[in-house]
Amino acid sequence: MYMRFLLLFFVVLGCQNRPSIPMVKSSNGNINTISVVMPDMLWETEVGDAVRAAFAFPAEGLPQKEPLFDLKQIPPEVFTGFTRLSRMVLWVGFGDEVVIRTDKNRHASPQQMAVLSAPDTATLVEMILSQSSGIIKSFKEGEVAERQRRTLKSTLNQHALQDRFGIDLSIPSAYTAFKEENNAVWFQREIRKGHVNLIVYELPRTTKIDFEEPLADIIRIRDSVGQAFIPGRLANTHLITEAAYEPYVYKTSINDMRTIETRGTWEVKGDFMAGPFLQFLLDDKKSSRFLVMEGFVFAPSVAKRDYVFETETIMKSIQELNKD
Repeated sequence: MYMRFLLLFFVVLGCQNRPSIPMVKSSNGNINTISVVMPDMLWETEVGDAVRAAFAFPAEGLPQKEPLFDLKQIPPEVFTGFTRLSRMVLWVGFGDEVVIRTDKNRHASPQQMAVLSAPDTATLVEMILSQSSGIIKSFKEGEVAERQRRTLKSTLNQHALQDRFGIDLSIPSAYTAFKEENNAVWFQREIRKGHVNLIVYELPRTTKIDFEEPLADIIRIRDSVGQAFIPGRLANTHLITEAAYEPYVYKTSINDMRTIETRGTWEVKGDFMAGPFLQFLLDDKKSSRFLVMEGFVFAPSVAKRDYVFETETIMKSIQELNKD
């Protein structure tokens, strides 16, 4: 009995001496949704207009207009409890001084909060417009990481990418290997009104690609791969780049490889099918090749932004494997 009492005494003593660690709650919120904390009256003024113009402009490469982010306005007095756990927060309001601040994990984790405050309307509007690009970049990186975190809960068990290209991608388990050839693999996920697609293929180092003005070469390559590898529903039809809308092309980098990012719309030559696509063409000098990853979506009559974003996060999860 004495030994039990002595053991209990030391357990209680140890708990009392242990430093308290504050519990960080998990953040919440739909992908690509910003909680905008600002008074109702301010939301209806030019300040609210500036927020909408800076963060909810049409996303590029989609056949119909969809905002870059969905905005959920919350009055400051309501921003308590559960609402403070939003993953992306934009706080906008008036104050005696100009304040431009970014807080990480202030109320939850992971969480990013951008705070913009100014003493007058003109200054506040200018701040919103001038600071938005940096905030968007940070928010987008956070959303990519969050979507990849969710994917890792259940990934597709496949070896086609490892065996053919020496790479791996974190692909959700809802996808299946739809078509495989020696130098190309096509994954697909069925959705209620269509399907989300991901293709990976490699090009020889001798392929003509002008990295300074790449658009013509990108379209030529896409259309030739579409004809050879991506047939339509009807005979003698195949996927091509939609001619009516010029794609958006950017220079970027993935895994320290110079990369051409292309966003646009595709169509099926000879059929009434179309949708958005996102392509990354990587200059893989180490493996003496060009590696191409592309996501494209067929989802008539429904929003497509988040489906394209899903493929973006998959492609950005690329890992190069040792070939030894």
